Amino acid sequence: MHGRPKTRPVGTPERVAFSNVDRDPPNPELDEIASLSPRRRALILVAMTGSLSMIMMDTTVVGVALAEIGRDLGLNESHLAWVVNAYLLALAALIALGGRIGDLVGKNRAFMVGVTVFALASLWCGLATSGTMLIAARVLQAVGAVLMQPASGAIVISTAAPGREGRTMGIYIGISMLSLAIGPVLGGIVTERFGWHWIFFINLPIAAIALALAAWARPPAIRSTDRAIDAPSIAMLVVSLPLLVGGIQETGASELGRWIPYGMIVAGLLGLLAFLRRQGRVDNPVLQMKLLRDRGFLADASMLGLMQFALTGTVIQLSVLLQSTFALDPEAAGFATLPLMLPVLFFVQISGRLYDRYGVRRLAIPAAIAASASVVLLGVGSLTTSMSVLVVAMFLLGCAIPFVNMPSNTDGMRRIDPVNRGQASGVLQTFRMFGSTLGIAFMTAMVGNVGRRDVDSAAACDGVDPGVVARAGRGDLGDLATLVASAPDACVEFVRTEIARGIGWGFVFAGLVASLATVAAIAWRPPASKASRSGD
Repeated sequence: MHGRPKTRPVGTPERVAFSNVDRDPPNPELDEIASLSPRRRALILVAMTGSLSMIMMDTTVVGVALAEIGRDLGLNESHLAWVVNAYLLALAALIALGGRIGDLVGKNRAFMVGVTVFALASLWCGLATSGTMLIAARVLQAVGAVLMQPASGAIVISTAAPGREGRTMGIYIGISMLSLAIGPVLGGIVTERFGWHWIFFINLPIAAIALALAAWARPPAIRSTDRAIDAPSIAMLVVSLPLLVGGIQETGASELGRWIPYGMIVAGLLGLLAFLRRQGRVDNPVLQMKLLRDRGFLADASMLGLMQFALTGTVIQLSVLLQSTFALDPEAAGFATLPLMLPVLFFVQISGRLYDRYGVRRLAIPAAIAASASVVLLGVGSLTTSMSVLVVAMFLLGCAIPFVNMPSNTDGMRRIDPVNRGQASGVLQTFRMFGSTLGIAFMTAMVGNVGRRDVDSAAACDGVDPGVVARAGRGDLGDLATLVASAPDACVEFVRTEIARGIGWGFVFAGLVASLATVAAIAWRPPASKASRSGD
């Protein structure tokens, strides 16, 4: 392939080849990548990083605004959960398809279209006047995100200077992780001072800048010659994934009855199994399963999904915990997450440099242990309603997460040839977003189930509307505000404690799930070519 040196720098894995790539003629776009100037590489990085920041911020920025959204649009706690999860579900269901589209039409074109769609959907979110309109707009946001996220990741890793992929991805992933963490802070400030609509309007100038920089930098239009997409696979994934995650989430609510959520879970699992089986049989799968035959790539994807299971659900539920049990307003709740945000900002660049030097395993094993332990510690802080324990746990989590997510994402991308990195990014981000949606669904279900019996039979709340008490006990901040205004103090304190108990056990469960990332890190293997350092 043109532009590839005969010897690779230390730490650079041998790329996985696809049958269609082996048949491709020499690609002049790869020669263009090799000749990029440092200034143009920097412009491309800034444009791609800004786009990813929007996607990640919109995962958590909504969390502290949910109570205000619920009051304004008349939504209960189950509907409010869908304001968050509709976005993540659509991302998880479609992101592999977005990566495939980027390979077909060119990653730069997919990126530009994706940013435009995301900006228009953000405008629609801010103008929404009903819950249905807001949830639909959030799904459209996800459609834009699935076009730009795999494309942007593939462009960044493909245009990074040789031997500096870790540092470059450290900037790209690090700023996005910072955006994920800063979401509650920004959401709290904006909601408190301007109203919840503006948490979506802030995407518009970011999108405009990203489009302008991308037009100026002109990233190479790397594309594949294979043009087919398997439509039945898309349909199976789009139907089965929402059924599975939605069923898990609704087990914490009582509106659907006890058997409907479990029926949804079974149907979703069967649909996903059929989808995975089809991916191994068709010539043009949506999810390129052959990538997972590479043990190192599978470990990378698993670490991303498991860490995101804990991180996204944790950030969302932290906002609920701080506003309910600790009675903070949205702005104060956002600032209370700074112990999680600031270490991410500091350590992400360090993790990128260390990855270039040491590879994945030496960083990911201790970091995965620390990250999972810190999430369990968050559970302890919630169960004991100790703010000092929560602060320590947030700080430890912020220190650990960059040393898992950055190396695993970068390594997964570097294993694949530039032409097909959209597919690799799609697979990695499918694992990441699937982890996020499951994390939120399981934690929402646990909050709804753990304290349900005690809330329903609370002697302290005799004479208070049991429906309001039950919904407040499941984390509905609007109903909690109603209790604060009208119920006895003993009832309010009891409900606050039950919310903390449900969220606390949710944190413990998420930490135990995240601990499986340690197993994935231990199982990680460098490519057979021994392109990584011997320590890996």
